[in-house]
Amino acid sequence: KLKVEIALVVLVFIAVCAYVAWDVLCGGPLTQLFNNREELIEIVGSLGPLGPLAYIALQILQTVVAPIPGNVVGAIGGLLFGWWGILWTTIGATIGAGLVFWVSRKFGRTLVEKIVKKESLDKFDFVIGKRASFILFLIFLIPGLPDDIVCYIAGLTDVPIKKLLIIFALGRLPAVVGNNVIGTGLSSGDIGLVITLVVVGVIIFAILYTQQERIMHLLDRQSHLEKENKHLRQDLEDYADDGKLNNSIAKKSKKS
Repeated sequence: KLKVEIALVVLVFIAVCAYVAWDVLCGGPLTQLFNNREELIEIVGSLGPLGPLAYIALQILQTVVAPIPGNVVGAIGGLLFGWWGILWTTIGATIGAGLVFWVSRKFGRTLVEKIVKKESLDKFDFVIGKRASFILFLIFLIPGLPDDIVCYIAGLTDVPIKKLLIIFALGRLPAVVGNNVIGTGLSSGDIGLVITLVVVGVIIFAILYTQQERIMHLLDRQSHLEKENKHLRQDLEDYADDGKLNNSIAKKSKKS
């Protein structure tokens, strides 16, 4: 299975490189966007506050509707707004995640099972536990993990939605910054920087994606250890309570 995943990642990487090469040589959509970037930036700038608001709305849609590629949208934010794109992307993605959290918590597991495949939901059931906050942060932080699915599962936990929003925003921040830097590189014409970041990003993603099962197993194991410790503490407390009760009965027996 691991060999198949590695082969798929390699094929995707080759396909991406082939598309970029074709786009540059034949003047494809990305090249046209790059060539007309100054005009596009001026148009967005002329919209005033509506420009960032429209982008935030797009980012919300991207977060709620998983098939829309978030990396591409994040890079567009850097292209159009420069470093301000980090703020607009974070606001839009966090609002979108908040909507997912609210819907999941409002309508419960029955609705989530209609949106997320049951096998995927069962696979991430370990997230729902005492260490949910820490595990969710790691899932949002590590590239290659299905954080879009986990957003729906996060709403089923006992973690307050305000805390979930903070966890999501902090966990996604490194990826947001990376995508934004790619966009600003396109805006300034620094192709070398863009290519370097894309290659490094693809390599990191490929490594983590192929190790996805191992990472999830470690997180699952951590969750089970916490549950076992909780049961052990409960047993010790019950044992202590039984000891106190027996001592109390013994004292009453002596008095009588």
